[in-house]
This record gives sequence, structure tokens and C-alpha cells, in this order.
Amino acid sequence: MSKRARVIINADDPVLVSRVRAALQDQPLELICDPVDCAQAPLCRWLAPDDLNQCGQLVAAIQDAIATLEQTRHAFRSKQLGSLRQRLEKLVRELPEPG
Repeated sequence: MSKRARVIINADDPVLVSRVRAALQDQPLELICDPVDCAQAPLCRWLAPDDLNQCGQLVAAIQDAIATLEQTRHAFRSKQLGSLRQRLEKLVRELPEPG
């Protein structure tokens, strides 16, 4: 599967968005005009967590917990917290692809 470029449009003007869609419709790219357009929405760092659907918000929360556990691993030195981080990382890797 070839990777397509992603073009993100952040505009509140529906006429502008429509023009961009029309101009780029034949191009081999993923045009993202709305958070729900993104095939990788739960993992997309361009989107604020509030813009994600429930699944995306859940994944964002898990990734935040993983990052917190990683950042504090030297402060607590807990095997249980390390194990929890690894289980959460495995869970995120095993989630089905969006879409």
C-alpha cells in the first residue's frame, strides 16, 4: 500500500474548503478539511482531543497516560507501573485501524 500525502485545511469558510476540494480532487492525497476526514484521527497529532470521536478521545487518553508513565518512570521506579505502561502500549498497538 502506498502512502498518500495528507493535506490539512483549517478554514471556517465552506466556500474556500469546497474550492480546495475541487482543485485537489484528482490528486493522490488525503484531504483533511474536518477531523472526521482523517483516516488516522485517533492518532493524529494535528487534532485537538476535543475534535476526536469517542474512540479517538480514548486513544488520546491512553497515549497521555503512557507518556506520563514514561516521563515519571525514574521518579517512581515501580515494576508495576512499568508493566502497566507496557500493557497500555500493547493495547494501543493492537487496536483496529480506524475507518
